Amino acid sequence: MIITLDIFSGRQNPLWLLAPKDTNRLLERFSGRFLTEAETVESVLGYRGLVVFATSDDQLPEDMPTTFRVGGLLPADYVAPESTLRALTADESDDVVRFLLSTGQHAVAEEIIAYLEDTIEMRRRSLESEAPTESAVEEKIWKEEAKLVAKAVCVIQNTPYNPGFWNAPDVMPKNNCYNYSMNYRSDTFAQPGRISGHPNSIMDCTHVAAAANWDGCKAVCSGSNKNVALVIWPGQDYHWYRKHSNGFWGHKPGGTAARNTDSLGRIINGTTLTPQNCARGPYTVFCGYRYSPTGMRVR
Repeated sequence: MIITLDIFSGRQNPLWLLAPKDTNRLLERFSGRFLTEAETVESVLGYRGLVVFATSDDQLPEDMPTTFRVGGLLPADYVAPESTLRALTADESDDVVRFLLSTGQHAVAEEIIAYLEDTIEMRRRSLESEAPTESAVEEKIWKEEAKLVAKAVCVIQNTPYNPGFWNAPDVMPKNNCYNYSMNYRSDTFAQPGRISGHPNSIMDCTHVAAAANWDGCKAVCSGSNKNVALVIWPGQDYHWYRKHSNGFWGHKPGGTAARNTDSLGRIINGTTLTPQNCARGPYTVFCGYRYSPTGMRVR
C-alpha cells in the first residue's frame, strides 16, 4: 500500500510504500469500519490527512475501498453517507495517523513530523475544550496591507472567481497553487522556474520568487497583469494567492479544491483580510505581492 501525506501546497506531497507487516496491522485497525473517501477533505493550508492507496486487488477485504483518507478536516457541509459500519473516533484516527507517520520517517522531514505532532495535539485539545479559541490557531495580524505601486503602463486585469474550473475531477489533483495563481492549467503540478529552465528547491522568499521571476512573474508591474502574492513555510514549501476582479483573493492548496477563504474559513476579502494578514497555517512568512502577466504559462 502507498501512503501519501497530504500537506504541501506547491511541492509534491511525500509518499512511501507500506511494508507488508505494517499493511496487515493497518487492515486490522480498519476492519469493519467506515472509511472516508480520499477526495473528502477541507482544502486548508498545511496538514490535510493521509491518503491510503492499495496497489493490488488482493490486499483489501471486500468491504474496504481501494483509496481512502485518514485524518484531516472534513468540509463544513459534509454529510456522511448512510452505512452500517462505524466510523473511526477522533482518537482512533489520530492513533492511526501516528502509526502511519512512524512508518514514513524515512520519507518525511523531521521538521514536518514535529509540526504534525503539534497539530494533532492542538486539535485534540480543541476537541476536549469544545470551544477552540481563534487565538490558538490564528497567526499574527499585520497592522496594514502593503500598498501595490504600479507604473503608469501597468494595467491590472484580474479575472472573476471561477473555482469550478479548478475543482473539476480531472483538473484538481493535477494542478496546484502555482497553476491557480498564474491562471494556467498545465496538469503537471507546476513548479516555479521549471518552464524557464531555472528550477528551485530552496524554500525561502528569495529563491522561490527568483524562480517565478524567470517564468515571468515580476515584482514590478508592466503591461497587463494579475495581482498575486507569495508566502512560505520556512524550509518546507511555498504557497501562492491570486486576486480576483470580485475584490477578494483566491488560492488552491496543493491538489485540493480552490477556495477564497483562509485557514479559519474567513473570506480573504482584500480589505480587512489579505494574503498578508489572513490565517495561513504553517506558511508563516509573507514574501510580498507580485505581478503575473496575462497569458503567462507555467509547467
